[in-house]
Amino acid sequence: MNLHRRCVSLLIHIWLFVIMPASINAQNAQSDPSQHATWAIALHGGAGSLPKDLPAEVVARYRDGLRAALDRGIAILKSGGTSLDAVNATVNALEDNPLFNAGRGAVFNSAGYHELDASIMDGATLEGGGVAGVKQIKKPINAARLVMEDRYHVLMAGDDADTFAADRGCATVDQPYFYTERRWKQLIKTMSSMDLEPPTSPAYEVPSDQNLNDSGEADTGETVGCVALDSHGNLAAATSTGGRTAKRYGRVGDSPILGAGTYANNKTAAVSGTGIGEEFIRHSIAARVGMRMELAGESVEAACRNCLEEVLRPGDGGLIAVDRTGKIFLGTNTPAMSRAWAHSDGRLEIAIWESPLDTASETGNEANSR
Repeated sequence: MNLHRRCVSLLIHIWLFVIMPASINAQNAQSDPSQHATWAIALHGGAGSLPKDLPAEVVARYRDGLRAALDRGIAILKSGGTSLDAVNATVNALEDNPLFNAGRGAVFNSAGYHELDASIMDGATLEGGGVAGVKQIKKPINAARLVMEDRYHVLMAGDDADTFAADRGCATVDQPYFYTERRWKQLIKTMSSMDLEPPTSPAYEVPSDQNLNDSGEADTGETVGCVALDSHGNLAAATSTGGRTAKRYGRVGDSPILGAGTYANNKTAAVSGTGIGEEFIRHSIAARVGMRMELAGESVEAACRNCLEEVLRPGDGGLIAVDRTGKIFLGTNTPAMSRAWAHSDGRLEIAIWESPLDTASETGNEANSR
């Protein structure tokens, strides 16, 4: 009897002082996503034909803009935040930067004003939202998220989309906010090359203090976007754009359309595209990546390369993607695509052309980039 009691007492002591503390510590480690959890993020600032002989100071501005946006997303993911918040904040930073064709740096349409598109998608729920042709929303990706969170529709367009977002607290601006001198010069040059008569002035009065000329010739391309995997295992994607220079007013590209320019599904990957929107729509490029992974068992790299090399034509654009394990792909069939990515293991890269502008680690690189 005494031996039985001693055995029971010993087992209780083992449970109280050995097994239970170890169990609690394991639970705490699991609940703290900043410890030993995988996250990954990638962004693009547009695919195009940015010349390699850009002045060093211009390249530095692009690099700094990409890094600042990337850091916004990294900070959220490092603290255990959601992929949805990370892609939203990263795209916000790009929308604020007049270097990029989204938000503040949006291109002109053929009538001399700005129409902006955006979409966002949550890979955990497949919920998503988009806005097209908005003219007054300062950061269109925020309006797209409001459409997603409203859950009644997926895509809203035109003046009513502006009103919907403004009524729900989205910051609004007048059209001159989007003016930059280099985008105006770009419109004139593009329309002249198309044998079209460009407008003599923007469709609005430009304030005398509105002169954000970044000296000109350099254009990072169409669209900005971000994809992310968070430490909870959830994927998200977001894309925002001013569209194509000299586009016909009312034109809508792939960026606000789920499955065309933006897609996220926890089963496969999060994807954001940049380039000729009509081709991304015709071939459902963003969703095609996910479908090839799900139905054909392809890797994220193989699925993206198939779209870039077998489906799209040379010069049509680029893709960024991250799969559910944290593998990242960044690629384009254009001469350049400004891009950046980071991983929870400490690796980080920023690039415009083939070679990176900035690399935090050169070993064990599992991101496929070209």
